[in-house]
Amino acid sequence: MPYFCNMKLSAIPKWGKAKIKEINHPLLRTKLLEMGVVPGVEITLMMRAPFQGPIAFQCGNTNISVRSEDADFIIVN
Repeated sequence: MPYFCNMKLSAIPKWGKAKIKEINHPLLRTKLLEMGVVPGVEITLMMRAPFQGPIAFQCGNTNISVRSEDADFIIVN
């Protein structure tokens, strides 16, 4: 699987792998940090709902969904 550099999570294709670089929204950052989504962790985009719906990604053994507009605040490497 290819890796992607300095992209928003919302731009990663299904099954794409990337590492979290930064989360640019303070409230979202707090929630994701509490769930173990920290900078440097590898994620895999698992599912994308139609019509700008939620995006699901796998972080370790956990699947996490975020709104499409929130995924724009997550920068991956």
